[in-house]
Amino acid sequence: MKTTTHIRTITLAVAVLGLGMTMAAHAVSPREAAALNKTDVSLTQATQLAEKQEPGKTISVEFDIEKGVPLWEVKVLGKEGVKEYKIDAASGVVLKVEDERTRGELAKLVTGMNLKDLDNAKTSLGQAISTAEKKLNGKAVKVQVEHEHGSIQYDIFVRAGNKTTKLKIDANTELPR
Repeated sequence: MKTTTHIRTITLAVAVLGLGMTMAAHAVSPREAAALNKTDVSLTQATQLAEKQEPGKTISVEFDIEKGVPLWEVKVLGKEGVKEYKIDAASGVVLKVEDERTRGELAKLVTGMNLKDLDNAKTSLGQAISTAEKKLNGKAVKVQVEHEHGSIQYDIFVRAGNKTTKLKIDANTELPR
């Protein structure tokens, strides 16, 4: 009985986390793309601003518009768990900080990723973003850091024209997968 309950809990955790990842995998909408073109703060700058708030590494970034304000939602994995920073995409001001410790624990359980893995990656998130933007001749609009096949990889979504393309970059080699 105890094992069945444990399996149901893990299955539910995987389903909830998977649902979040599925919903997050959609490309930037035309409305968001138009707002993104008018912003002064890039995805890379938003990650730097969030990581200055508290030691840690960015594990995802997404552009969004909330109540008419274009912003970057940056999730940072630190020693205390995951925090999401909502950063004004026009000014770079941190508008809100949300503690996502529970979601961070679920991510660790499902993916096996931890802060040590991110610290040991040979390629930084900034380098991976630069590589993707150059290769696809566009602007990064979303990033997800994943732990696959025993190593870290960056899933970078780059918008060029009216198309958003996902490029996977290995954190150890800086090569696209």
